[in-house]
Amino acid sequence: MSLPETTPVSSATMRPASSVRWWAIAPTLLVIWVVGMVDKIGVAVISTNKQFLNEMHLVGQNALIGSMTSALLFSYGIGFFIWGWLTDRFGPRRCAVIGLTGWGISTLIAALATNVTVLIISRALLGLCEAVLWPVSNALTARWFPQSERGRAKSVWINGTNVGPAIAGFLVTGLISAFQWRGVFWFLTGAAAVICIPLVLGLVRDYPLADKRVSDSERAYIQQGQVLISPAHEPEKVYKKPSFWLVVLAYVVNVMGVFGLATWFPSYLALAKHMSPQATSSYMLLAYGLALILTIWIGAHTDRTHKKAVWIGCGFALSAVFLFLGAEAASPVADALFVAVALTSLQAFTLPTIHGVMHSAVSANEMGTYTGILAGFANMFAAFGPTVMGALITLGGGSYVFAFGFLVLFFIFGSVMGFLLVRQGY
Repeated sequence: MSLPETTPVSSATMRPASSVRWWAIAPTLLVIWVVGMVDKIGVAVISTNKQFLNEMHLVGQNALIGSMTSALLFSYGIGFFIWGWLTDRFGPRRCAVIGLTGWGISTLIAALATNVTVLIISRALLGLCEAVLWPVSNALTARWFPQSERGRAKSVWINGTNVGPAIAGFLVTGLISAFQWRGVFWFLTGAAAVICIPLVLGLVRDYPLADKRVSDSERAYIQQGQVLISPAHEPEKVYKKPSFWLVVLAYVVNVMGVFGLATWFPSYLALAKHMSPQATSSYMLLAYGLALILTIWIGAHTDRTHKKAVWIGCGFALSAVFLFLGAEAASPVADALFVAVALTSLQAFTLPTIHGVMHSAVSANEMGTYTGILAGFANMFAAFGPTVMGALITLGGGSYVFAFGFLVLFFIFGSVMGFLLVRQGY
């Protein structure tokens, strides 16, 4: 996966007269990601609610609880292949509106669900529609930001994957307390319809050229830092390179780890460690709050050094070490802290740099397609992780040792993929 050429930014355009990319594009993506992550992670918090478990007949059904996340991830993976092509063909703005409408419908179905089958169907529809986020976000980043700013730009909206889970525990717990568990899904339906769709329609355009708010100097600044495509970098040739599939394998591990821990960390603290909902939410806030800060630093650092893959290797290695320590710790507090740090390493070190490697290799007009293939394969393979972890928890008689050991092995594999990418120049 050799690198396409970039055009250097001249000193004449170092201070563009407008900054629409920073006050319109990046914040809009951040808000949508926050809502999307509460959509995805919220069900893990809901799964600790006794009324929900009783109504859906899920008491003791750990594999079935995990299957709700697996259904989301599997359809999420399928959706990437569709949305990736659609984003490049019809534009990220139009695709974002359609996707947001679909996921609003999915949470409406969840709010009305009478059994777990309907709930699983709603999660699958949510995954299919939310798959629009990665192609749209990467496409807009590639079209609106020069290479020299993409690390920082990605850190803004990727932090939605930290802010959303960080507040999900407190938000979902509060909504359940006020409106029972169905109120969570009613709230998420309203957020998609009242907040996200209007933001996209009002602030987002497919290209700087299509936005009258963009000054000539900002437009020139963006264009002079774009990745240029040439016949030597056609998609089918890139896909034949081993480095592309190393990135895919690393992303499989990332998705499996993030959603495996996001699915079971709340119940682990609540059920295995007998912590209160407030304490559980606090540890989630700690994990994702640290990731938020570190993601911003990683984005700025990789913009300066252009070294990304080393963070993939180190991030997975740290996650493996801390998750192993968490499984072995005698103190519940130390245990929770170790698992939280493992989740932080995944979110802050591996996620932004995996997509950073893609931005180093893919042209702006094909970013949606490439992202769709990368994330499609990754999410489809990783979809079974939460279900397998649930089965291992049941097999262990409620112990999470086998489930965490399962992830540790994958993290070691992901670390090897990262360091192989380092050897290939990333």
